[in-house]
Amino acid sequence: MLMTKLFRTFSATAICFGGMMGSAWAQDDLPPVNNGSLSWELGADVVSAYIFRGIEQEDSGLIVQPYVQVSGPVGETGIGFYVGSWQSIHSDDTGTGAIQSTDAFGAPNGGTATGSPTEWYESDFYAGLDYQLDKVTFGVLYTAFFSPNGAFSEVEEIGFSLAYDDLELLGDFAFNPYVFIAFQTDDQSVGPVGSEDIYLELGGEFSTPFLDSEQFPVKVTIPFVLGFSLDDFYTDAAGNNEGFGFLKVGPAFQFPVDFIPSDYGIWEATAGVDLFFVNDDALLLDDGDDFEIVGRLGIALRY
Repeated sequence: MLMTKLFRTFSATAICFGGMMGSAWAQDDLPPVNNGSLSWELGADVVSAYIFRGIEQEDSGLIVQPYVQVSGPVGETGIGFYVGSWQSIHSDDTGTGAIQSTDAFGAPNGGTATGSPTEWYESDFYAGLDYQLDKVTFGVLYTAFFSPNGAFSEVEEIGFSLAYDDLELLGDFAFNPYVFIAFQTDDQSVGPVGSEDIYLELGGEFSTPFLDSEQFPVKVTIPFVLGFSLDDFYTDAAGNNEGFGFLKVGPAFQFPVDFIPSDYGIWEATAGVDLFFVNDDALLLDDGDDFEIVGRLGIALRY
């Protein structure tokens, strides 16, 4: 993959929407362990490949993606906030040193842009606000993408979301649709000033009990995501905009880790498969194909 593709898109949106859409478990199913105003979530996923918004970043070696998020209400305004950090750590040292350090005159001096561990491919910071009006949730999200090992330059974006809770309307067939649009406000990828692109995402998630057992309940969720380029987020080999980017769909099985006492928070494990169908004209996968399967194992703590 060309480095000009590597740095164009990355990561935290999934976690943010995970916080906004909530756990697969209804709040009534969870014991009350936190009586404060702030909620915490931390966890980690191990994935067979890192693909963000349809663009492949790495598909070999060990890939671990830890995260932490805190959320809560903003007084009595009806607005909720969340702040978090997401990382991607790769044993194969993805893209290490692609961004070279320079001397006092701006010339490359043979070093890398950072002195961080070569395995630390990505570190993202994000912060957002949500406001719920009946069944509709409005959101705004700021994300800054960094590469501690110098694989890509900093990218910042501001995103806006609209989500609808259709449980009352569709019952067992509810899929909680959402729309998300992101505007890159600072992209230093190419030269002094990068291409500040616009990304559009449509998605939702089906959820249903898979194993209805008091001893070992398992739920299955089937999220689906469509990614589009409104302005050069996806481009062909000639640099022309490609409107369609990818479709992602696949089951995820979630179950509580009950042997940990609830005084230590709510623990949940996840195992799933993501199926990516991508626009091969946009050169999103390393091998030029239009399909990729990604396995995922995760553990999360909510308090």
